Formats: sequence, structure tokens, C-alpha cells
Amino acid sequence: MFNIISILLYLHVLAAVVMGVYLLFPFLAARITALTGAAQVGLVSALFIANRTGQLALLISLLTGGYLVGKGEYSITWMVLAVVLFLALAAVTGVMGGAMRKALADPAGTKINDHAGRIRSLSLVSAIIFFVLFTIMSFPF
Repeated sequence: MFNIISILLYLHVLAAVVMGVYLLFPFLAARITALTGAAQVGLVSALFIANRTGQLALLISLLTGGYLVGKGEYSITWMVLAVVLFLALAAVTGVMGGAMRKALADPAGTKINDHAGRIRSLSLVSAIIFFVLFTIMSFPF
């Protein structure tokens, strides 16, 4: 039957799958300046919603992972590295969300180009952090 660990592991992996959107962000954010008008606003709005969803998944993953680590045997180095990477991803995606919010402040989309470079660079950093985080989670030491 089901036990709490298997349910939390399922939620943890499901949250990781949802956070996989961060691997797509650099490619999607690169299209911001190629579009104009309503299409540009639509893309940034979609990225903003995807970022919020990824942040929620990050929180779920952090909470479930904290419980699972307490039940397993992992090295202190691995745990510290995992927490630092989780916090780094949360910080970068939070700053990226702020840049998206500022870009969307004008409904006409006139501010999007001012923030597009920042969104692109932060999306690349978040993708790299998520890839490293996913890798160390897959191969604990």
C-alpha cells in the first residue's frame, strides 16, 4: 500500500518535472525581442505564469525533499550543496519574476524591451542552476 515516504517521493519527483520548464526558459526568452506588440506581451505573460508555477514546484520540492533527507542517509556536503542550489534557484527566479512584472507593468508592452536582456540572462542562469541541482539530486554522494 502507500506510505508517507512514497507519496512524498512522488510529489518531489512531480515537482522536479514541473521545474523542468526552467530548462526551456533560455530558448523561450530569446524570442522576446523577435516578437512585437501583443505577441511579446503574451510571451512574457506566459513566462511569468510558468515562472510562478516553477516557484511553487520549487517550494513543494524543498519541503518534500527536506522530509526525505531526514529519513535517508546523505552526506553533509551533499545536503549543504542541495540547499544552497535550491536557495540560489529561488533567488534567481524571484529576481526574474520581478523583471517580468516590471516588463508587464504597462499593458501596451512598451517596457518589455527594457527588461528583455535581464530576463534572458536570468533565464539562462536559472536553467544552469536547475540542471546542476537536478544532476546532484540524481547522483547523491
